[in-house]
Amino acid sequence: MTLPFIVGLGSHQGDDQAGWLVLERLQERHYPRARLIRLQHPADLLDVADIEQSLIICDACNGNGEPGSIHRFLWPSDQLCCRRASGSHDLTLCSVMELGRQLGVIPEVAELWALEGENWTAGTEPSEAVRSAANGLADRIWENHCHA
Repeated sequence: MTLPFIVGLGSHQGDDQAGWLVLERLQERHYPRARLIRLQHPADLLDVADIEQSLIICDACNGNGEPGSIHRFLWPSDQLCCRRASGSHDLTLCSVMELGRQLGVIPEVAELWALEGENWTAGTEPSEAVRSAANGLADRIWENHCHA
């Protein structure tokens, strides 16, 4: 069984580092580095995704949940609100996933994990709630895919 590619989306804006933190924890658990991909923009998925490989995406979100809460979606999903992008610099994760599917580079099904954040200030550290949630999510992914 081939392990999935795991993409961590993020930036240096506080809790937006959630996806990156998941990857860091997986590295600590010795998940193969070649299957961990750190990205800043969803559009970069189009350069690294492989339709033949299973895909997990971890990202921060700003919804209605408590900071540190975790949401799981299977792509495609009617639960995700996909607003239309106004240009190529405004592509949302949903827009990129749909475009990638049309281009034949994104797998038909992908696993999306969203971690609720609260602090989006540039240059700040992630909150303790997001750090804890990221570690818990990484451990969950490890158990589901490495010890299944």
